[in-house]
Amino acid sequence: MGLARFVRKHPSVWEWGQGTSIIWHPAEVENHYEHPYQSFCYFRKSFALDQDEAVTGKLSIFADSRYILYVNGIYAGRGPCRSDPRWQYVDELDVTGLLNAGTNTIAVMVLYYGYGTGQSIDRIPALAAELKVTLPEQENVIIGTDSSWVCRLSDAYDSRSPRINGCQGPIEVYDARQEPEGWQLPGFDEEGWQKAKTRGIGLSPFWNFGRRPIPLMEEKELDALRLVSRGSVRQLAEPSGRLHLDIIEETKNMKINLLSSTPYNISSKQASHGEFEVLTYDFGRIEPGYLQLDVTGTDGTIVDIVYAEELWKGKALLNVNNNRSIDRFILKEGWQRLEVRFGWKACRFVQLRIRHADSRSIMLHRVGMRTRKYPIDQPAVFQCSDERLQKIWDISEHTIRICMQDAFVDSPSREQQQWMGDGRWQGLYQTYYSGDGRLHRKLLEQVGQSQDWQGMTAQRYPDGHHNYPPIPSFCLHWVSSFNEYMDAYGDDGLLIEWWPNIVQALRWFSGFENREGLLENVPYWAYIDAGEAPLGRWPDVERGGIVTSLNLLYLEAMQNAAKYAKLVDDREAEAYYRKAAGSLANSIRQYLWLPDSGAYTECLVNGEASRFYSESANALALLVLHEAGDERSETIYRSVFAPEADGISIKASPFFMTVVYRALMKLMREDRMLELVRERYGRMIDAGAASVWEWWDLFYGNEHKEDISFSSACHAWGSMPVYMFLHSILGIQPSEANKRVVIIQPKLPKDLMWAAGSIPTTFGPLAVRVERLLTALDTGCLEITVPQGVKAICGDVVYGQGKHVIDNWIFH
Repeated sequence: MGLARFVRKHPSVWEWGQGTSIIWHPAEVENHYEHPYQSFCYFRKSFALDQDEAVTGKLSIFADSRYILYVNGIYAGRGPCRSDPRWQYVDELDVTGLLNAGTNTIAVMVLYYGYGTGQSIDRIPALAAELKVTLPEQENVIIGTDSSWVCRLSDAYDSRSPRINGCQGPIEVYDARQEPEGWQLPGFDEEGWQKAKTRGIGLSPFWNFGRRPIPLMEEKELDALRLVSRGSVRQLAEPSGRLHLDIIEETKNMKINLLSSTPYNISSKQASHGEFEVLTYDFGRIEPGYLQLDVTGTDGTIVDIVYAEELWKGKALLNVNNNRSIDRFILKEGWQRLEVRFGWKACRFVQLRIRHADSRSIMLHRVGMRTRKYPIDQPAVFQCSDERLQKIWDISEHTIRICMQDAFVDSPSREQQQWMGDGRWQGLYQTYYSGDGRLHRKLLEQVGQSQDWQGMTAQRYPDGHHNYPPIPSFCLHWVSSFNEYMDAYGDDGLLIEWWPNIVQALRWFSGFENREGLLENVPYWAYIDAGEAPLGRWPDVERGGIVTSLNLLYLEAMQNAAKYAKLVDDREAEAYYRKAAGSLANSIRQYLWLPDSGAYTECLVNGEASRFYSESANALALLVLHEAGDERSETIYRSVFAPEADGISIKASPFFMTVVYRALMKLMREDRMLELVRERYGRMIDAGAASVWEWWDLFYGNEHKEDISFSSACHAWGSMPVYMFLHSILGIQPSEANKRVVIIQPKLPKDLMWAAGSIPTTFGPLAVRVERLLTALDTGCLEITVPQGVKAICGDVVYGQGKHVIDNWIFH
C-alpha cells in the first residue's frame, strides 16, 4: 500500500532535442497574456538529404491548438491528440516514404484558437516539431523547430468568423484566392516570410510531455452517394452580417426540389431574382471527417456548406445556441481541390449554398470527405435472422464506431466532447466491440487529471470552455468505471496509481451525508438521466433534497472502492467502505421506498417523497441494492418494468439503457429487455435512422410554426444493443481479464431462428453461431470457434482452440 498512498511512479517524460523550441509568428508572441484570436499561421523548414535509400524519418509534433502537416507538399497528418497541457501528448508520424534525396520541406499550418473549447485548454500559440532522420552508417539528422524556421500569418482564413459552438472552434471561412500557391513545396519563394520566434520548452505552459497513448486516426477518402435535391434560397434584403444568423434566416424560405441523381459534374449557375442555388448531397449515413470539394470555380464565388445529421423537410437546420455547423469556401478561378483543414464535422447530408460572383456557372466534380476514426483491427460482428434486430445492431455499431475518435466522444457532430458518464458506457461496450482498452484508460486518466483540491472531477475533460458546473453523478461513474476497466483488461497498475484520487473523490461526497448517511442537497448539476426528454417527463432530481439515484450511484462507488481497497491491500479503507456502504444501503431501503407504488421514489425533499419514480432509479436499485431473489426485486419488476407497468414510471433514456439491461439480466428477464429494445430502438429504425439518437425523439417543437428543435442523431451512450446482443443473445461472457476464459451461454429469443457473431480477443476472434432446429424449436445447433490461448466454457465442458459443434443444444 505504500506505493499508492505515499509514492507515485515516475512519469514517462518525452525528451525533445537540445535545440528544439516552441515557435510562433513574432508579431503575436510579445508576452504570455495578450493572445491572438483565431490565428492561422504557416510554417516552413527546408533541409537537404544526401540519399533517400534506407532513410527513415519520424516526425514528433504538437501544437496549440490544431495543426496540419505536409512533407514535400504531400499531406502527412493532423493533430494533436486532445490532452491536458500539464500532460501534453506528442504525436509521432512516420514520414519515411515522403523524404527524398536533395531538398526536403516540412510545412505546417497551425490554427491557434485563443480560447478553450470542449476538447482543448488554451495556453499560448505554439508549434513544436522535431524530425529525426536515421541514415545508414551515419549520424542521425535532427531537425527541430527553432528560429531558422520561417512563418507567415494567413490571409486566406477569416479570424473573425464565428465559433461553431462553445465546444468547438471557428467556422472555417477560407478564401482560396489568398492562399500562397505552393507554400508546402520545396523551392517555394519565401520572400516576405519572417523568421519564427522561439520560446523555451522547459519554462513553457506545457510540461510533462509524453507519447500519445493511442494510435493516430484512421483516415480514408469517401464520396457522397447521391445528389438528393436542388433548390434555391433568396438573398436577404437586410443581412445582419453574422454568417450563422443569416443562414438560419435564409433557411426559413428555402425552396427544395427533391431528386436522386449521381453527384458528379454538377453545373450550377446564378438563379434569377436574387436567388442562390442550393444543392444537397447525401453520404448515406453519418460520417465524421473533413469535407472535400473538387470544383471548377469562378473568381469570388462563395460556397457555404451547412452540415446535417438528418434533414427536416429537406432542410439542414441550425440553431443559434449550439449548432452552427457551417463552413465557407470562396473560390478562385479554375479547377481547385478544397478541404476543411481543422474543424472536422460529422454529417450525413451537406447542403451547399452557391452564391455566384457573376452569371457564369461553376462545375462541382466531386463532393467527398476525408473520414477520421479510431483504428480497429477486428471489431465485433453480429448477424441474425430478424431484420429489425439486425438494423438495431447496425445503427448501434455504426454509432460506436464513429464516436471513437481521439477520445470517446458523446456525439461526433454537435459537441465532440469526452464526457465521463457517456464514456463509462462506451468503455464498457469496447470490452466487446474492439477489445482495445486504450481509449478507456485514457478516459480514466484524463478525467482524473481534472480533479479539484477537494476531490470533485469535471464532467468532461479536457475542457477549456467552462460552460457548466460539474455533474456529481459523473464523478461516481468515474470511480466505478475503474472496475469495468480492470474486469476487462486486468490490473495494469492504473488502479494503484489513481487510488488516492478515488479516495479523495469519495471524501468529497462524504461532506454531504446527513444523519442517516444519505447524500442530501448535493450542489452542482443534478443530472442523472434524461428520461423521456424532450417531449415527456424528466426524472424528478433537480429540486434538491435526497436524490435516490445519486445515493445509489454513491453506494455502487463505495462497493467498488471496498473491492479496490482489498486489491491494493488498504485494509483500513476496505473496512471503512464496507461499513459505509452497508449503512447507506439500509438507509436507502428505509427512507426512499414507496410501499404503495412498489418502487423507489425519485427524491425526498423536506421530508416529502416525490410521487414520481423512474426506470433509472429502480434499475440502479436492482443492480446495487437487491439480489435477484429479494421480495422487492420482484415487486420493482412488476411495478416498473413489466408490460402492464408501461407508462407509469418515467422511462429511461438511451443513456441509462445499459443500467436497465444489467438490472433485468440480473433478474433473468432478458426477454423483457429485448421487448423494450424492439419497441424503443425500433422507433428510430421506423424513422429511417442510420445511427442511435441522443433521446427517443429527434425533431420536436411546433411544426405548424416551423419552430423545430432537434437533438443529436448520433450519440454513443445509447449503443447498448451492441453489448446486449453479444452478451445475451450469443451468450458470450468473459470470466477472466483479456478474455482468456469465456463462458458461452446463448439465449436465443423464441422468434429468432439463428444468430451468429464474434468478439475480438488478444489471440484472435472468438465466434459463436446458434441455430434452432425446425423440427424442435427448443433445440438447436451451437458452433464455437475458439482461438489459441482462449478457453471457452459451455455447460460443463471446456473447449480449447478450434471449431466445436454442439448438437442438440437446449435453449433455456
